[in-house]
Formats: sequence, C-alpha cells, structure tokens
Amino acid sequence: MKLRIVSGSLGRRYISVDKRATDFRPTQERVRISIADKIQHRICDARVLDLCAGSGAFGIEMASRGAGHVDFVETDAARVACIQTHVKLFGIDDLCKVIRSEAQRFVPSCKETYDIVFYDPPYDDPALQSLIPGIMGLVANDGVLIYERKRDYKMPETLFGHISVERETREYGDTAVEYLLRKSSGF
Repeated sequence: MKLRIVSGSLGRRYISVDKRATDFRPTQERVRISIADKIQHRICDARVLDLCAGSGAFGIEMASRGAGHVDFVETDAARVACIQTHVKLFGIDDLCKVIRSEAQRFVPSCKETYDIVFYDPPYDDPALQSLIPGIMGLVANDGVLIYERKRDYKMPETLFGHISVERETREYGDTAVEYLLRKSSGF
C-alpha cells in the first residue's frame, strides 16, 4: 500500500506500507487534505502528537508542512518500523520521535502538551474512545484535538469534564472528524 504526502517540503513523496504493517485503516487522502488545510494556520512550529499513528501519514504530513516537532505513538511493531524507516528516509528524524506504546499507557503517563493532537483509533474499540478526556489533558491551551471516528458514533458531551471545548464536526462518507479546540479562541 502506498500513501501520498500531499503538500509541503515532502509533497508528492510516498509512504510504502509493508504487507506486515497493513492490518489497519489509514485515513483517506482526501480526509488528510481537508484536515491539514483546515488547521494550516496552526502547523508552523507546532508540537504535534499522532496517536494511534498507523502508517504515520498524518504526522509526516504535519512535518512536511512545517511542524516543529512530531511524536508518533503506535503499538504495532511492524507499523512502528515503517514510521521509523520513512522518518529517516525523508530526513525528518531530527524533529520526530517514534514511540512504541499502547495509547492507554501513553496518555496517562505523558507529561508533554501538544498544539495539535491527531487521534485515529480503531473505530470499534470503546476503551480507546474513552481516552478522550485524558487526551484533552495533553492539548495545550488554544490547541486542537482532531478525533477521527465512525460517523454514527455520537460522542457524549460529558467526555470533556471541566475542560472548555469548542467543537466542530465534518463528515466524509462513513467517517466523521471532530475538531475539539481547547479554550474559546475559534478556528
């Protein structure tokens, strides 16, 4: 499987995903383009977290468009190796860190905050859906959590707890993308 980097310094390069690392659902290119275009004003020098990174296409797209640092978190060893290979091949290893960990372990132990968090967990795993409040704790003030989910899953308002969140949802076929902005500054 090949996934194209759309824009920026690495635009038109491809991530080649090894057969051993293909047991996942990558974000469609048109969805990645839409997300990146919507948050383009936030990317320059941003600290980015690609959580449940899969191929790493989102994080690599952010690095290509000028992010200052990207952390990739992925549990599958073959996918981690794929991300590490491409980060090195594309010459962005100085601004990227690839972490092999389950999201359920990473989120509560992480002490960092991020300007942009992209969270695309397996759609039908309720344990991963319930991590949203913890993930919001990793989002810097005026930062954004981008949560890709199945369109028919309705996220309860109570997930945000005491954190003030401005929400916007965009739908792409069976996929919905939630933009959860921490604080009140608007998109």
